[in-house]
Amino acid sequence: MDKIFGLDTLMAIKGLTSNEAFQVYYNDILASRESEGLNLSGFERWDIPQVDFTYEQLEIENNIKVMATYVDLNSEAIPIGSKVGSILRGSIPRQKARFIIGENDYRKQMMLIERLNTAARLTGSDSSESVAAMLTKLLFGGLTDLQDAHIGSLNYQVGQMKSAGAVTLTDANNPRGIQNVTFSAQVPTENVTTLTSTKRWFTDATKATEGTACNPTQDIKDLISKAKERYDDVVLEVDEKSFLEDMKHSKWQTALGYIIMPTLLAGGKDATTDASAMAVTNASSNDVIKNAFIKFCGVPVEFSKTVCGIEKWDNDSKSLKREKLRAFNADTYLARPAGEIGTMKNVTPLRPDSSAISALIFGNRGIIEYRYDAKHKVQDWASELTALAVPSRPKDMFRLKTK
Repeated sequence: MDKIFGLDTLMAIKGLTSNEAFQVYYNDILASRESEGLNLSGFERWDIPQVDFTYEQLEIENNIKVMATYVDLNSEAIPIGSKVGSILRGSIPRQKARFIIGENDYRKQMMLIERLNTAARLTGSDSSESVAAMLTKLLFGGLTDLQDAHIGSLNYQVGQMKSAGAVTLTDANNPRGIQNVTFSAQVPTENVTTLTSTKRWFTDATKATEGTACNPTQDIKDLISKAKERYDDVVLEVDEKSFLEDMKHSKWQTALGYIIMPTLLAGGKDATTDASAMAVTNASSNDVIKNAFIKFCGVPVEFSKTVCGIEKWDNDSKSLKREKLRAFNADTYLARPAGEIGTMKNVTPLRPDSSAISALIFGNRGIIEYRYDAKHKVQDWASELTALAVPSRPKDMFRLKTK
């Protein structure tokens, strides 16, 4: 195997010199991490991998049970109509991540090894175990970065399909890749409620000013009612951070205060009890507030905590900066059916030629390739996954935008 200044590459040190060895290492050491931090709620099922990049998804129609038809004695009943909906079509995007160790990185690595050797000589001990542990950690860290990159992208897809009705690639969420491309959930426009200026819960970015004609409690009731007109098992979903900000609204604080402390209503409801209810909510913990909101809604509520990250070049500091993105959009409430509302579409990966060492990832749905460039002394790991969260019940997804 190629060496840099006499030291084997990280892969060779671990004996990962073939596809088989790399696959065994990945399955034994890394595969179990693929579910850590993965939030595919509503899209947990992966579809059968396909060869082409265009998907077809059968839309699932609302499952309303039809009564039998009353007819005269000698007449046949008209056949019950098919529950099969229309065919939803689109394309599946490819996501990639990369981890490299160049000459400068390698020299730093050698300096650390030299320090370990020096410390071992001074103490009369053997440095081989420390060196092996350091190199193992370096390889493991790089490969887990690739894993986490795909986990983040999948989480963001699912969150955006639910909260925005589409995954739209922009400078904000894909600064180092393609932009101005949208992968739509194909949710009907009539399923989205956008409040007018005076009815918005808050009219400023800091959520300090409430809309003069807003009625947030009724807005949530209406959202749930729309969903319940189509199906019984409704789940409400919202970003947790945005939700807790919303609950600072005076009307929410009043409504939830009475739920948290129902004895306030013993003598009737007036301005004084309203003020007390607000004080109760304001003094309550986040968990108490969330439980009160769930009681108000009368349906299960999922509070999304999923945070993703992007890396973006900053011209001022001339360096790469990392920024956080919430997977589920702020100021958005989604009413959807409980359980599965879509699937993860996936294009099967193709293995490279024999010059690369590779391992399949995410249940053989993606791949990591390793190449060593002897000319430039670069160790290079590149991963790819071609997948998209595709709703199968877009007509059953109802969204409220509060700002």
